[in-house]
Amino acid sequence: MKFAARSILNKLLWDSRIDRRDYEIVYESRGAPEGVERVSALFLSKVFSRGFEYEVEGKRKYIPFHRILEIRNVRTGEVVYKSRRHKFY
Repeated sequence: MKFAARSILNKLLWDSRIDRRDYEIVYESRGAPEGVERVSALFLSKVFSRGFEYEVEGKRKYIPFHRILEIRNVRTGEVVYKSRRHKFY
């Protein structure tokens, strides 16, 4: 599916049956140690056509979809999305 990450993030944002606290988004971040950051889907605020936005402590951050490495359920360990572009992760 071409827009799999976007579809999953939209579902996390809008489907009230899903507990967003159970999900984590792992993405490439050049400024972070080891080049990777994680954010709870609980902080997800918007999904755009080319990326998503999250807000923590009043600060918003935009992440393009191509930087997402994976989306996982932290409670069960299930990986619901894994990037095919990032073989190293």
